[in-house]
Amino acid sequence: MQVTIENLEKELKEGKLNSIYLLYGEETFLLESCLKKIKTNFGELVSGINYIKIDANNINSLLSDIETPAFGYEKKLIIVRDSRNIQKRWKKENSGQ
Repeated sequence: MQVTIENLEKELKEGKLNSIYLLYGEETFLLESCLKKIKTNFGELVSGINYIKIDANNINSLLSDIETPAFGYEKKLIIVRDSRNIQKRWKKENSGQ
């Protein structure tokens, strides 16, 4: 289900979080604002336990980070940034170049 930014803002204002969001686009201010609200609604964030940041430098750990439970927490927030560069790096590493 695709959610408009207006609906997302409404859900976050009401303190509701869904299981997964895909935020993308050129409006970085809007993206960062939504991400900040998601983090606020999420609750306590412990880096490496229930809060994981993925970028081109640690993309290889994404699958294990998804599969590993958030010890002591019922949910986990995983943020993947700069997915275009990640995709380029992934293709380069797996093409044998």
